Amino acid sequence: MTKAFKLTSWNVEWLIDAYGVVSGLFEEKSKSFTGRRPSMADAEAKLKALRQEVLEMDPDILFFIEAIRGAEAMAQFAQSYLPEYKLITHAGKDDKAYGTLGEQWMWFLVKPALADRTGAHLLDLAIWKSYTEQASLGSHRNGRWTFSAPSLDKKNMSSGANIRQEHEHYRHPQILVMSYEGRRIEIIGCHFKSKHIGIDVPQRQADEADKAYFERADVSWFMANAHVARAKLTTEASDVRYYIDKRFDQEELPIIFVIGDLNDGPGKELLEREYLLHDLIGVLQGDIFFARRFLNHALFDYPQNLRWTARFEDKLDPARKPTILLDHITFTEAISRRGLGPLIIKPQSGFIEHEVHDRINAVLSDKAKTSDHAPVSLVVSNHEA
Repeated sequence: MTKAFKLTSWNVEWLIDAYGVVSGLFEEKSKSFTGRRPSMADAEAKLKALRQEVLEMDPDILFFIEAIRGAEAMAQFAQSYLPEYKLITHAGKDDKAYGTLGEQWMWFLVKPALADRTGAHLLDLAIWKSYTEQASLGSHRNGRWTFSAPSLDKKNMSSGANIRQEHEHYRHPQILVMSYEGRRIEIIGCHFKSKHIGIDVPQRQADEADKAYFERADVSWFMANAHVARAKLTTEASDVRYYIDKRFDQEELPIIFVIGDLNDGPGKELLEREYLLHDLIGVLQGDIFFARRFLNHALFDYPQNLRWTARFEDKLDPARKPTILLDHITFTEAISRRGLGPLIIKPQSGFIEHEVHDRINAVLSDKAKTSDHAPVSLVVSNHEA
């Protein structure tokens, strides 16, 4: 078996900040910056190190998360720092075609030979919205849907009974479509809603037991807001699942990857345990009783102690380990070990790029580091009948 392509997903942590400083694209008071704007020296160091990290990983398909807003600006970045790759855009369309708000945009960069040979392009989001509406029996319509979560009274810092609320993707998934040996391949790139709610976790006293802590008014307010945010996050995963289910209604074994920063944490965190009773990846992966529609995980046979991409000290749940898996690559049964198409995932093909990421960042200052996320990769092989 030979390599078909290497796929890498990487959250590059507010790339727009460093590139904005170096390129001069953004004005002094632009909202494009997080408030942690690096110096020119740190920005240049980050961009140089980011290029080095990509070239050492050498992916054929690179999914960039928290990258640069707008196709024109991102194209300038790619031309300057990653000319070895072709930026895949919605040709002839404006930035509204990406369905993305805010500053953290997502992009696919593909090696030109592979992009040209496979006809790599982005799916028109109108197709996605049509499919999810059909699969959801109309509950998701034109990219929007309702969900149930606590009502929030900001003025009185209190929450009430569950009410119906509206949501849509803040950053709509971007779908790379390719044709490989006559088969359609879809790579759904995601950056789901952040769990951050703009409220600091209330400080717990050293001797404060769980019961006393969670009965405090400030903690209850925090939890209510976090509950609403987590419910929104879950509905975004459900929308992706609807698209996948629709594709299974069209062909028996579609070749689909779902990758990206899902903002889901290690599984059933405190919010999931006490309020939602599920973990987000479980919602996305599907029902194991319908095995061929189930998404396999690229890291299923990767060592447990290495299966993490970011460090996060959770003040709400301090007992859990700070190493969490936020970044994922999953795939449908068509490319599992059984090899039901032109591609196959061999054992131990998925991994996290800890070594190259740590080595390159070890000599950089905090504001020059390439990212607070380690990249996750998967080598996809040709299936030889």
